[in-house]
Amino acid sequence: MNDDKILKTATREVVIKNIMVVILALAFYNFIYRALKLIYLDQMSDLLTVISMLLVTVCFANFAFSYQHSDFSQIRMRWLAHLATFIFMLLIAVFLEIIVIIIELVYTPIWPLITLLAGLLYLGMALYDFWDFYRFFIK
Repeated sequence: MNDDKILKTATREVVIKNIMVVILALAFYNFIYRALKLIYLDQMSDLLTVISMLLVTVCFANFAFSYQHSDFSQIRMRWLAHLATFIFMLLIAVFLEIIVIIIELVYTPIWPLITLLAGLLYLGMALYDFWDFYRFFIK
């Protein structure tokens, strides 16, 4: 496969991956919301701390990954790269979702601001994914 065809195919795959992450994260929203409503409010800060630590860990893993170490001419390598980034980005989206829901339940007045900031953080992560992908191909 030539480089242009690989770039076109891989770009389509990255777009589909990012769309799938958003759809799956949104699909989890009601389940997460109902589950969090069952937790006592005085336990929410502990949960928020744990989720925040997990979010930092997965963000580190996401930033440590780079497409430049993948051989996109090999389908297995390309799919492993997509799978790794899919998992990282899905975890980031779900952890952000959990944080936003906890804020909605406990700190209602700042919920709109936190929702906006979480959305911007996720958008930044998605843009980083595209940036890392394109810097690999565009030399």
